[in-house]
Amino acid sequence: MRFEELQAKLRDPDQWVRVEALRILAMVEETRAIRDIEWVFKNDPEPGVRQIAQWAGRIVFAALKQQNRPQADANAPRAVEEAFLNSLIDKDHRTYEAMQNQMMQHELRDAVRSSMNDQRELPPPSPLPVSPPPEISRKSSLDPWELLDAGLSSDFFEGMHNA
Repeated sequence: MRFEELQAKLRDPDQWVRVEALRILAMVEETRAIRDIEWVFKNDPEPGVRQIAQWAGRIVFAALKQQNRPQADANAPRAVEEAFLNSLIDKDHRTYEAMQNQMMQHELRDAVRSSMNDQRELPPPSPLPVSPPPEISRKSSLDPWELLDAGLSSDFFEGMHNA
């Protein structure tokens, strides 16, 4: 669609045609339309169309300012964009490293749990057979105090009496 056709649509009786023309002019940042958009903003009978004209005017005006900047300033947005992209890349690297650390922690935790489970699955060691001291095995009936005393030496009891 040519610029002249869009200009004509800004004065169309149908408000939706005017809105569509404003939308197209804003999206293509048609700087030649700044005066026409301003006219619609000031003179259109519909408040909704005036709001769309204000929105379109801001976009087109920003594009016009961008065109009129000296060449040194034209590189400024690129520097800002590049800094922004670099910050995103750095953030991605930090996020990746954090995720790697978390994965390693999970793997280590799982390995520890697995080894603990492996130890639990092993049968308990069989108890070693304990045979009573020889003097007890020869006696057939002893009271419990004699069984307790059978494994202790006489100097143990002497030390207890002295204490």
